[in-house]
Amino acid sequence: MAGLILVVFIFLVLFSIRFRIAIMNPFKTIGYAVYDAVTYIAYKEYNICPVGDLNAYVAHFGGGKTISMVDAAIWMYNRYNNKRFYDRRRKEWVLQKVFTISNVDITGIPCEKLYTLGQVVNYAHKNKKIDEKEHTRTVMIIALDEASSQLNSREFRSNINADYLAVLLATRHYLMNFWYTTQKFKLTDALLRSVTQKVIHCNKQWRFMIQSVYSADEVELASDITMLQPISKRGFFIANKLCDSYDTLATVDLLDKSVKHDKMMSEAEILALRGATNPDNDQISRPSKKYRKRKSA
Repeated sequence: MAGLILVVFIFLVLFSIRFRIAIMNPFKTIGYAVYDAVTYIAYKEYNICPVGDLNAYVAHFGGGKTISMVDAAIWMYNRYNNKRFYDRRRKEWVLQKVFTISNVDITGIPCEKLYTLGQVVNYAHKNKKIDEKEHTRTVMIIALDEASSQLNSREFRSNINADYLAVLLATRHYLMNFWYTTQKFKLTDALLRSVTQKVIHCNKQWRFMIQSVYSADEVELASDITMLQPISKRGFFIANKLCDSYDTLATVDLLDKSVKHDKMMSEAEILALRGATNPDNDQISRPSKKYRKRKSA
């Protein structure tokens, strides 16, 4: 038994930098583990809504990308809205508010209609002042459906400038989660792709939703998503309540109005904004079994 413990210890020392740091700082490690556990419970830090996500939900028509994004928005609202916790930075108890802006009509939670990306910039700067005054923490969820098509509208993509890029790059600072759907990741605006963190591939099979999560940087390199090994897989069951909680016709109406009023960009402008897509499968760090077999054949 002692020999097995020694082997495990040596293995951890050789291959785990976290273990090496821990054994070099034993008293700090134990002390801060206790401190963090106590404050996590005492300050109700389990009520803190995670922020800083900038993710793409990808699937073809009927693949479940929109319902996946809506499910995430509803879950986050129900889990974290109107929850209190102690804000260590501000040294006060705050009430957390979660609200969604979307071009999809989400009826399951309070949701404001998203008409233009300029709204995102305005809210990002306004919410911080309101929170300081009212002792709140406002988390904003931006849910953009059919981004690859919607951003082709000149009106919708107004204010995509330095201010907007700064907000996207600091979603955690502005207490935001920015989620969007698209049929294919590389059909999306190059600026949006460049700051996307994760690509969530959706596969709807009857009422079973299966999601494969990939690094956006890896998807950018791959010529086909099947060449990648997902970071993780997850899923959920699709109930009628979720299906009835949103209406995608709002998205279609906005696109239809842009087409009728000649507010869509030209093909040349659209292609330019997508940027150059130069896949390099040899640079993939997490190749799938399918790709490894193909490469070794």
